This record gives sequence, structure tokens and C-alpha cells, in this order.
Amino acid sequence: SVQLVEDHRVPWTTVSMGIRTGNVSDPADQPGLASMVAEMVSEGTKSRTSKQIANEIDYIGGAISATGGSDFTYISASGLSQYNDRLFDLLADVFLNPSFPEDELKLKKTNKVQELTIQRGRPEFLVDERFAEVVFGRHPYAVVSPKPENVEKITRAQLVQFHANHYLPNDAVLVVVGDFKKTDMKALIEKTFSSWKPGKSNEQSLAEFPKYKGKTIHLVDRPDSVQSCLKLGNLGIKRKDPDFYASQVLNQVLGGGAISRLFLNLREKNGYTYGAYSQAAARKQPGFFSADANVRTEVTGPALKEFLLELNRVRTEKVPAKELSTAKTFMVGVFQLGLESQGGLAQRLLEGQLHELPADYLEKFGDNVMAVSEEDVQRVANRIIDMDNLQICVVGDSAKIKADLENLGTLTIYDTTGALVKKKEEA
Repeated sequence: SVQLVEDHRVPWTTVSMGIRTGNVSDPADQPGLASMVAEMVSEGTKSRTSKQIANEIDYIGGAISATGGSDFTYISASGLSQYNDRLFDLLADVFLNPSFPEDELKLKKTNKVQELTIQRGRPEFLVDERFAEVVFGRHPYAVVSPKPENVEKITRAQLVQFHANHYLPNDAVLVVVGDFKKTDMKALIEKTFSSWKPGKSNEQSLAEFPKYKGKTIHLVDRPDSVQSCLKLGNLGIKRKDPDFYASQVLNQVLGGGAISRLFLNLREKNGYTYGAYSQAAARKQPGFFSADANVRTEVTGPALKEFLLELNRVRTEKVPAKELSTAKTFMVGVFQLGLESQGGLAQRLLEGQLHELPADYLEKFGDNVMAVSEEDVQRVANRIIDMDNLQICVVGDSAKIKADLENLGTLTIYDTTGALVKKKEEA
């Protein structure tokens, strides 16, 4: 589908494109493939080298980029509107005719492996990895990042095949915002994308999400760590769920920023951390609810107790009217601000189309947020924060924090590669 929005304030055009394929489409034995295809499409086509593409986009004063997400792949391009013809010619070439040159692939793989090695040294990455595996189980959402050996195995033939199977017009959405006339833009799109032929959508069956029993603590042992990285939560809801708006308001109250409850408690009141936040991530399939912070090693136990206290409080007590009103007003303001730029508007319109949201979702966003009541927040808190079966993930020095954690629930310990560390038998 195509959506065009004229915006004549500046001589600029922004294109946002989305395809209904992402990391969920990766073969089980080849995570990282969808993202690699996205990263490689602008590295060479049948008629242009990577350098020629870069020079062409520089000439029209613009930018082009592609990224792979969980459910969708995003391609964005922009440039001075006097060069709309050249922008679309380049976009169509990159999108329809990528050649995936061997030398560029080799370089991309080398850089990716280095990135992943550096990433594994960061406790925030380790806690995200553990949390996703625990919450999503065998579902593709469980993969936060491929392993270096997955990346090294990727071949050019796999990229070509994935592109042919998944980059289809019947699975794509195109949003254009900028300085143009709709009739001219329609003709330009038809001309540049006329060779793009529909194909068979690849509907795959995905693994079921796991069912948890009881509160479980997953500790990634990182000896001599001066901090403990905490992330606790559970499975969340879909983007199309009627409770989406209430979940976002709840999140704003609980951990959406510097005046939220977790921040005020763990940083301002107790001084355990520089910042504590929460997230209510909704995706095409159920996402997750989480709360997280980096805290000093010696306050790991007390900090977790404060997290549990705040998560429980928002479930058992209604949010005071003033606090709720402040959260909602802030959310609506931030949303409206995001629509001020062409890029922000295009991205939001694309999101609406990909998730098949109502056509008036942008206009109604503010109303939907402001309609959330104290009762809604409490009800949704009880729905999406599962206190009895909360999954608590911690990255830190096991020797110093293990005793604190064992008091909270069943404890499982892993090393930094993700391997299970056997519990020693009691002597």
C-alpha cells in the first residue's frame, strides 16, 4: 500500500518503507539473516557500487538506510525535493536489485563479529539476552542478537534467496511525506517500481511462548563486576491489544522517565542507581513488560525489594488523579512533538500501516491516552505485571550477591556465554 502526504514547508522529501518480514523470518539455524539482508541492500546493486550509491545520495543532499527489526524491515530515504526523480531511482535500485557483493559482505561480517564481541562485554547486553531467552523461550523474539558463528556462516546465496522470498510488494508499505504534488508522486512511484512483481507471502508458524511457574531468578555470573544489572518482568501484549494505551500510561507512571515512581524511589530516595526505568513493549505478537536498573553490587538485594514494592503498589493502589494526569499530558506532548518532523510523521504513519491500526490512529492517539482512567491503569497493571511468576534477570558477581537472590525465589546461574552453571551438591 502507498500513503502520500504533501508538506510544502521545506523543499524536502522523506520516504519510509516497511516490509512485513523481520527477525521472526530468520531460519532457526541462521539468526541474523534478515538483519544482514537489510544492512547489505545499500552496499551495491546490479548497476551501482557501494561507493556510487553513497556519492549519489550525497549529491542530492540526502540519506538512505535500512534496518531489520523483530517483525518488520524498515528502509528510509530522504533528499532535496528537486531531486525526487533521482531519489526514487536510487531507492528502487537498492530495494529491487541488490547484488550483495562478496567483498562488501566479507567486510560487513568482520565488523559485525567485532561488534558482537564488544557487546558481550557489556552487562546490559547480557541481561537483555538472558531476559529475552527466559521470556520468549523458543519463539524467534528470544534472539536479541546472533552469535559470531551465526554471522560467519551467512553466505551471499542465502541473502539473495531471502531477498527474493521476502522483499515483495504485497508485503510492503510505502509512505512518502514532503514537497511534491500527489499526482506527480504517484506517477513517479509507478514508473520506478513497475518491475516489482508480487509473490507468495511467507506465513510461518512460530513456536509457542513459554508458561512460567513461580518467581525465578536468573543470574549471569560476571566475577568482579562493580554493579549488578537488573531486569525483571514477563510476557506482554500485542500492539493491536485494546489495552495498549492503558499499558503505555501505566508504564509512564511506573518507569517512563525522571519523574516516574521507579526513578524517584531507586535514584532520588535511595541513591541505589543513576536511573531506573520500565518498558511495556508491544509487538505484532505479544511483547514484554520489564523494569530495569544498574545498581551498586552491595545494594542488589535491597534494590530488587524496592522494584517488587513499586510493581506491587501500582497493582494494589489506584494512581492518584494528579499523577495520572501529569503522565498522560506528558505522553501526548511527546507524541505530538514527534509528528513535527517529516521523518517522525512518516515513521508513525508507517507503524500504523504495518500494524494495521485504524486509519485515524494518529488523530485519535491523544484522545485514547487521555481516556485512560485510574481503574484502567490498575486493571492493566494486574494483567501485565505477573507478580507470582515474575522473571528476574541479574548480571553481577555471584560470590557477592547470590545469598541475597536466593531469598527471592528459585535461582538459576549462567556464565557470560549463556551456558548453565551446574549447582554444586550440598556437602
